[in-house]
Amino acid sequence: MASYRGIDVSNWSGYINWREVRDAGIEVAIIQASEGTFYRDPYLHEFYNGAKENGIKVGFYHFFNPGSSPTPSEQARYFVDTISGLHADIKLILDLEQTGGLDNYRLTIQALEFLREVERLSGLDAAVYTYTNFAQNNLYEGLGLEKYPLWIAQIDTNRPAANPIWGRRYDAWQYSDTGRVSGIGTNTDLDIFNDEIESNGCKILEDAYKLKRNNECIEIAKFDPVKIYNNNNVRIGLFHYPMTLDDYNKEEYDLILSGHYHGGQIRIPFYGALFIPHINGGKIFPQQDEVSGLKDYGLFKQYTSKGLGSNFYFKLFQFRIFNTPEINVIKLTSAKSN
Repeated sequence: MASYRGIDVSNWSGYINWREVRDAGIEVAIIQASEGTFYRDPYLHEFYNGAKENGIKVGFYHFFNPGSSPTPSEQARYFVDTISGLHADIKLILDLEQTGGLDNYRLTIQALEFLREVERLSGLDAAVYTYTNFAQNNLYEGLGLEKYPLWIAQIDTNRPAANPIWGRRYDAWQYSDTGRVSGIGTNTDLDIFNDEIESNGCKILEDAYKLKRNNECIEIAKFDPVKIYNNNNVRIGLFHYPMTLDDYNKEEYDLILSGHYHGGQIRIPFYGALFIPHINGGKIFPQQDEVSGLKDYGLFKQYTSKGLGSNFYFKLFQFRIFNTPEINVIKLTSAKSN
């Protein structure tokens, strides 16, 4: 697991010479973006541009104000709007340090509402920052907060103590709040970031992601062979394994996007794939239009990508022959425009 030296900064840091920060070995900078729905850090864009220009990974955090107003969803929208147009290399971070007078259960529910709304609005993954004592005494177990990566703050120790939510697991550690870094004139928070807290620009779809334009809507979701939809939206299902009419014979999806076959992995020129590892057993000499590309099954259409990799039960045979890897770009157009 890779780890990176990092800092977190805000308007309290004042002017920063980012070249000196880079030369001091800092690889990650987390910048305050917002608080509640009333404050945007005035240094946000200056810090962002300076860090990016010097090859430093950048992340953003929102200081959360729990309570009845503003709501967690309103704060999530404010945060995502604040960082609109900026690229996050680190998961978007909820800074959770206050209770707002809420009990452990209600505070945790509000934190989860904020995190889920940030993910929905941004399409990116989120993470939690808090300090050890707060996690030990102010959060409620078993509601799902433990699924989010943790950036824990605890200074003057060789290792952060355990807490009821994440145990001893953490993905980033703020180990000092009095650090000195060349290029910054004030004391600075020092951190170690593991690669698990990096943003890959993707989000796992637990629920359907909806793209709306005027009166049209496209739903993109994990393929579910038993789910029944009761609307007229265009539906795209994402599934690792390709389907055939023997596997799935419903009209719930307009398009299924799949992979798994690697284009047959070993292909013969002028013929194609000799074998595919189908979900219900391998197929020798498969129909070539099932192996890759777009196939119309009547009840649904399916696009199967050749992808980039290879796989086999024995590592000795994990290679591709006469099989060019591919990354696919699919353009969707409205039938009304055709």
